[in-house]
Amino acid sequence: MANPQPLVLPLVYEVKEQTTPKYTATLRDDAGAVLPAASVVTFTLTLYVIKTDGTIGYVNSRNAQNVLNTNNVTLDAAGLVTWSVQVADTTLVESLPFERHIALWEWTWSGGAKAGKHEVILNVQNLTEV
Repeated sequence: MANPQPLVLPLVYEVKEQTTPKYTATLRDDAGAVLPAASVVTFTLTLYVIKTDGTIGYVNSRNAQNVLNTNNVTLDAAGLVTWSVQVADTTLVESLPFERHIALWEWTWSGGAKAGKHEVILNVQNLTEV
C-alpha cells in the first residue's frame, strides 16, 4: 500500500482478494502530534463489511480486536502503525465483483481520557469475477 499517512482522512486502497498487503500510517492525537506506543492506552481494529442485505459482517474475527502490538499490527515509538494484512482480511464475505472492507481504528491516550477514531477502506477485488 502507500507510504505512512497520518490518520486524518478516510483512505481507500484497492487490493486483490486473498492477498497480504501492508498498511502503514502515523498515529496522531487530536492536535496532530504523533502518538508513540508508550502514550497509547488502547488500540483496536474492527474490520467489517456492510452486506447486500444491510447487515454487518465482521472479517477475520476483527471486532474491536486489541491490536496494540499484537494481532498483526505494530505501533512503534515514532507513532508508526504497521498492519500486516492477512489473507483472511481480504477474503470476500459475499460473492461480489468488489467488496468494501472497512477498517475502523480506535485508540485512547492520556490515561484513557482522550480518544481517536479513523476508518480505512480496503476495496477488495474478487478475482474470480475478472
